[in-house]
Amino acid sequence: MKYPEIAFEPFFTWVNRPRILYAPGVRKEIGFEMSQLGGTRVALFTDRGLVNAGVAEMVIAEVKNSVLELAGVFDGVLQDARIEVINAGAAFYRSVNADCLIAVGGGSVMDTAKAVNIMIGSGDHDFQPLADQAGLWDGAKPLAPHIAFPTTAGTGCEITSAMVVLDTKAKAKLSVTHPYCNADLALLDPELTFKLPPKITAFTGMDALTHAIEAALSTGAEPIADALSLHAIRLIFKYLPKAVREPQNSEARGNMMLASTMAAMGFGNTMTGAVHALAHALGALYGIPHGLANAIMLPHVMAFNIIDERSEKFRMIADAMGIEVGKMDPQMAAAAAVEAVKQLLATIGLSETLKDFAVPTDRDALQPLVELAAADGQIGYNPRYVEEDDILTLYQQAH
Repeated sequence: MKYPEIAFEPFFTWVNRPRILYAPGVRKEIGFEMSQLGGTRVALFTDRGLVNAGVAEMVIAEVKNSVLELAGVFDGVLQDARIEVINAGAAFYRSVNADCLIAVGGGSVMDTAKAVNIMIGSGDHDFQPLADQAGLWDGAKPLAPHIAFPTTAGTGCEITSAMVVLDTKAKAKLSVTHPYCNADLALLDPELTFKLPPKITAFTGMDALTHAIEAALSTGAEPIADALSLHAIRLIFKYLPKAVREPQNSEARGNMMLASTMAAMGFGNTMTGAVHALAHALGALYGIPHGLANAIMLPHVMAFNIIDERSEKFRMIADAMGIEVGKMDPQMAAAAAVEAVKQLLATIGLSETLKDFAVPTDRDALQPLVELAAADGQIGYNPRYVEEDDILTLYQQAH
């Protein structure tokens, strides 16, 4: 297709602080790279699932074979970065006298490690007051040396300067930003994703796709994010089915890992939109894993967002998906993009709806969910203004 001229705001900012190393087996560089950052005694953060699967050991072994000293392994991270777990993680870091940290895991682990590092830097013992501030920029300073190994290809948490934490008492997911919370170095080693089960591969991949599509459609979109987001969409449509079908296919795993990181670079600078706002509420009140909640809501919100002002952007997204859009007008291309997402969900075996998680359909029962989504900070970046009645309808459509 001939790319259209897309208008953008005459002023925007762009940040991409972490250095990135990519290679199958790049974990072997951990000793040299952490030493360059000044770390000597490592506290490694992960979860028990990755320990039991032997994935955490793939990094632990390289730490032990290096000049680094392993101070300890904290494997108590649960689904979603929870404030009480973050507090326990910071206490652990101090108890083992660590001077640097490594995160090995998906979004929950990497966001937990970010929050722990902020607490170490600030000297705090409770993350709740920090989470309540949302933006931790005033007086922020660089933190302890921090390297992240993502073990899924979806969240992109290894490079973003924000984290989502679950306040279990308030039953709400809170977005917190800090200019130095992301890893100093992201080591992208696709071999760490080989043991990821097909279903988790599928919905974390859909998380990355949601990041890319929402970044491209965001009210904060700009040319740099467009370039990254559209190429991420290309890679995801080409390689996600293969990564689900062939878990040890290094080419597919590697390209999905790159797509996830590129999508995160995009949304980390432009923010996301209504899919994320609605998914955050579903995670907080019904415990639906974030990537799966995004996968369920994505086609419904895309269909809602097909509006004249952004239809050329939708056409570019459809083209990136591999759709022949040459003879389509923008509205037709946008509708085709929605259908392509539905087809991708079927291909990778994601058939869940909100009914599978006992989410109600009547207005009164849905109201807490609607209010939580309406208050989410991401909804303001959606290309189409979203009323509470719209949120209610979207949840009902996804049932």
